[in-house]
Amino acid sequence: MKKRLWYGFGLSVVVIGLLAGVARAAEQDGGNGNNSVAARLGGFQGILAFLDRFVVPAEVADPVVGPFFVPNIKEPAGDIEQCLAMLLDHDLGGSSPHFGAILQDQHQCRSSMSDIHRGFRIPDRVIDRFIAIVGEQAAMAGVADADIQEVANVLERYRGGVRNK
Repeated sequence: MKKRLWYGFGLSVVVIGLLAGVARAAEQDGGNGNNSVAARLGGFQGILAFLDRFVVPAEVADPVVGPFFVPNIKEPAGDIEQCLAMLLDHDLGGSSPHFGAILQDQHQCRSSMSDIHRGFRIPDRVIDRFIAIVGEQAAMAGVADADIQEVANVLERYRGGVRNK
């Protein structure tokens, strides 16, 4: 029962966070009508919070994805999430740079999915599951089905750079 209460609380936090992010994005767009998927997800900050709190823990805990995710991390803690959040924000219509951003810790987000994933030998079934987990977590947070599909489409575009390198 305690676990359910914590889960419900956590889900409430992410929904509130996403709504706050959407409100911030609406304020920041200065009324210019930015109705991109990125804006609806709270921009970079909303996407990053969602990745940190829900997607990464679910990916790491998953028996299909976790074994590929955990031992292969070569980046400082948090950098992967920031770079992925920027990539998603950009590709979903936000203002983040596509690749090459310099983070506060001076880490530079890399520009090649092939280089990032070289040597990991990630099969398609792992990529499928990775994308499914993102969608599952987004659905639990109340993200619209159409926006979940757009996120999946963006992730799918990078499959070739991630797979079997």
